[in-house]
Amino acid sequence: MFQNNKQQIYAIAGATLLSAFSLGAVLMFTDPGQASASTFGFFYLSVFLFAFGTFTLLGLSLRRWLAPKMFVLNFYTSLRQALLVALLLVASLLLLGQRLLFWWVELSLVLLLLCIEFFLSLKS
Repeated sequence: MFQNNKQQIYAIAGATLLSAFSLGAVLMFTDPGQASASTFGFFYLSVFLFAFGTFTLLGLSLRRWLAPKMFVLNFYTSLRQALLVALLLVASLLLLGQRLLFWWVELSLVLLLLCIEFFLSLKS
């Protein structure tokens, strides 16, 4: 699909900018008191895509700075960890919106995602 590494990075950066624009539009033009379930779904999807792209680019840039010759391994590791952090963020926001977010629930989510990351890092 992509010819080289720079095209992958540019595609992720472009998608992240689009999701930031959609997140800003949802925040600016909707009233949470009168919003429907689809509006909240679009909000959470925008937050997820923005966090996923941002954490992927941050993780990849940090890994390229520390180990510049291992792009493919660093790319997949960054994607996997960004996915887990984005899921944690969206799950936390969903629980916060339902007034179900407590410190022990957040700690349980973090421990669950750490176990998943540990298991996936052992596989590869």
